[in-house]
Amino acid sequence: MEESMIKQLWQEYDQKLEKSLQLNYKIIREMQTKKIEDHINSFRRNQVLGVVAGILFTVSLGFLVINSLNNIYFAISIGLIALFNIFAVASYLRHLIMLERISIADTITGTQEKLAAIQSSLNMVGRIMILQTPFWCTFWYNQQLIDHGGATFWAINLTILALFTILSVYLFNTLTYKNIHRKWVRSFVESFGGKKIIKAMEFLKEIEEYKMEG
Repeated sequence: MEESMIKQLWQEYDQKLEKSLQLNYKIIREMQTKKIEDHINSFRRNQVLGVVAGILFTVSLGFLVINSLNNIYFAISIGLIALFNIFAVASYLRHLIMLERISIADTITGTQEKLAAIQSSLNMVGRIMILQTPFWCTFWYNQQLIDHGGATFWAINLTILALFTILSVYLFNTLTYKNIHRKWVRSFVESFGGKKIIKAMEFLKEIEEYKMEG
């Protein structure tokens, strides 16, 4: 009799413990879900702002190109910079579409994968945008400068252009996740609203870890 009572008490205790764990998991999931949604919404606002600002900037660049076709060096440099910004705007729009496909009600792993895809894309956009830097060194060229620039002038300007080109290529190759242990690289990865996505993934990880512990 005593043995059966002990077993019954253990079963009741296990049931109460299970209910308590389920309740705690539900509370933690709800709290973390709210934080995740806040970070995602903040990131969404950043992307919308990026789209609006990018469109306005690109239109301004296009206006400059159309009205400066007599200076082919200026037109080509600004035109290429405009193409970089068109790429950025298109990428931000793609991110907004990807965000619409995310539901916190989905599996944690699935949500993490979708957020990771956005974060990876955002990082690539930032790296590609750096490659426009050399064209900011050439937009002020004109035919008169090309024809009459002295050796010293060109030595200085071409050196500066080469340095910015090398620097932009170096940054493109360095600012990747494999180097995220470097503080300045992590700061870049977290820029453009990327920190919001990273935080959202961290909260998802906390939910998964608590679920596994339970």
